Amino acid sequence: MAAEDTKKVEAEPECQQETPVKEDEKAIVPVEPIVHDEKPVDDTKALVIVEKAAEVCEEKPVDGSVNRDDVLAKVATEKKDALIKAWEESEKSKAENKAQQKLSSIGAWENSKKADLEAELKKIEEDLEKKKAKYIEKMKNKIALIHKKAEEKRALTEAKRGEDLLKAEEIAAKCRATGETPKKLLGWF
Repeated sequence: MAAEDTKKVEAEPECQQETPVKEDEKAIVPVEPIVHDEKPVDDTKALVIVEKAAEVCEEKPVDGSVNRDDVLAKVATEKKDALIKAWEESEKSKAENKAQQKLSSIGAWENSKKADLEAELKKIEEDLEKKKAKYIEKMKNKIALIHKKAEEKRALTEAKRGEDLLKAEEIAAKCRATGETPKKLLGWF
């Protein structure tokens, strides 16, 4: 890059007449797009307005070595500026890459934690469903047991009623046969 700058400086003809730069005149320079991992954005047509620096040409002295020294000093300055600019761009890209990497690692951490919690929630829901099914089964068994006991009690009551009716019929038949009245008259005495 410095060699190219040197060639440019050496290849330039003598100083041109200085033209005053109007404040309205500005150079339009395309800017490199910012690279995003998530969604690529087409910024190829983005433009940045850069003001042109006024090129001041001093009159070249007649002595060639003095002119050469000035040109070499200018080349050295441009070289330093180019190195500083390259270093600055490098540092900026490093910082950008580091931030992107950190952001992606944070996103991955967040996603893994969410997945862990969702898996735990699903496990808890499954356990609750199993417990619910178990309790429902227990309750149905208790209901069936209560129904069975109620049927047994009904059967005993029906059997007792049948025995009492049969006993009453036997006593009534005996009383009719002997002509006596029952000793317990309807259970009132």
